[in-house]
Amino acid sequence: MSRSNISMMDLPDEMILAIWNKLSKINVLYSFVGVHQRFDRLVLDKTYTQSIELINSNAKHKHSMIVSILDRFYSYILPQIHKFVESLTLESISMERVLSVGTYPHLRKLTIIKIDQEFALCHFTDESPFSEIFKKQITHLTVSIIDAEPTPSLIDLTTNIFARIFSLFKNLTVLDFGSTGRRRHYSRLKISDPSLMICFSPNIVHLRIGVDTFDECLYLLDGRLNYLQRFVVRISKIYASKLTIDNRVLTNLKSFSLTSYIETREYDSQVVILLRRMVFLEELTLRLNVCDRLTFIDATQLNNEILIHMPRLQTLTFNIITFIKTFNGTNRKTINNIQYTFYNGKNHQLVYYVDFYARGKAQSHIYSIPYVLNDLNNISSNFPGGLFSCVRDISLIDIEFPFEHDFFLKISRCFPLLTHLFVLNIVPQKHKRPSQLNTTDQISSIVEFPHLTSLRISQGCIDYMEQFLIDTNTHLPHLVELNIHYEHLLIVTENFTRDTTRRNCVN
Repeated sequence: MSRSNISMMDLPDEMILAIWNKLSKINVLYSFVGVHQRFDRLVLDKTYTQSIELINSNAKHKHSMIVSILDRFYSYILPQIHKFVESLTLESISMERVLSVGTYPHLRKLTIIKIDQEFALCHFTDESPFSEIFKKQITHLTVSIIDAEPTPSLIDLTTNIFARIFSLFKNLTVLDFGSTGRRRHYSRLKISDPSLMICFSPNIVHLRIGVDTFDECLYLLDGRLNYLQRFVVRISKIYASKLTIDNRVLTNLKSFSLTSYIETREYDSQVVILLRRMVFLEELTLRLNVCDRLTFIDATQLNNEILIHMPRLQTLTFNIITFIKTFNGTNRKTINNIQYTFYNGKNHQLVYYVDFYARGKAQSHIYSIPYVLNDLNNISSNFPGGLFSCVRDISLIDIEFPFEHDFFLKISRCFPLLTHLFVLNIVPQKHKRPSQLNTTDQISSIVEFPHLTSLRISQGCIDYMEQFLIDTNTHLPHLVELNIHYEHLLIVTENFTRDTTRRNCVN
């Protein structure tokens, strides 16, 4: 038989399934349901029907799925597979139509993205046509609010939706609530009156959420969530608490993750005290910026103040920055070394380095390795390097020493999958590269960020805008978002006529 005459129908089941495994589940269902009885037998298997994700992940073609795929799912595919579906991921705008095509008797996991006020008022209520599914079936719920700046109205919306969820979803055990935004954009829960914040889902064992202050974190750990085992919280501001500190041991909590990017003075008085209540903890993750301590947070401090109180700890992941306004130590030489934390009966490596600045200021960085978090902040010119394959988002900040071209080469190699970059430096470069590259070495030393999609350069020295926009310095093949001062952009691009800046701005 000629190869040109072979069709899918001529292939054995095993080969068809091998081909389908290279496609997304949605494409397999869209392309093969209803085409032939044999394909239906293969495709109507739980491998393809158990978990359905109907969201558009390609921002450049935001309407393509709606036009070419979703209508077929609504009218033909979902009515056939709804009884097999256990997990649904969809946008709020399509939820009503998706849930209306069947009863979904086995649906347990629901993810809804881009929720707004109107959606919450309409659907997170007893009057919703889907209230029975929400009340009796859903055990795992993930929701995210439409991306927006964290204004007071957004905080109010977040709090309202949170209360409605706990009121309606009676059988929840896992709630992932609006905490997926990047560093500056995420929804926050604010509890003004804790007496009104009654949790109606006492079976919650896993909660991920963003909150406004440290008080909200304490409220959620005050006993109202009796069975909570895993708590992932992102806190906007850690201030001195208005609450009476509760020293009760959190007996059920096994995993805790705390992230806060804004500097706090309350590390010792708030954070450490809370962590000491978690004596049964097995996993701990910390991302903190601490200021106004007399000493740096290092391995000794972590061991003596926190880890010694967690005898069951198995996994520790952290990135902590300490900023001291007046450093009184006599040794101001560069500190850059490997230290060790001790838990689970073993020593564990970490990286510790210190930046010393004028007028007695200093900043320390300490983080666990291998580094598995997705961001790394306040990287200075003193950065020791390493491989950070999990990191997608970094900030480069230095107020006294320049970032030279070789530094950016180092950064590109340390963070091979970087997608978001922020740069702040007011100090001019001392060793600028020539505009014309004449040697092989110069050409091979062009900095390349192959996955970078978002670049933000704060107002400062124009050298860093030239560093990134001129293609003899840096290559940014996938850059789609550029945030820099417009006047500087005009200068660097020579009023958008400079040829060497076209390549990095083509997208």
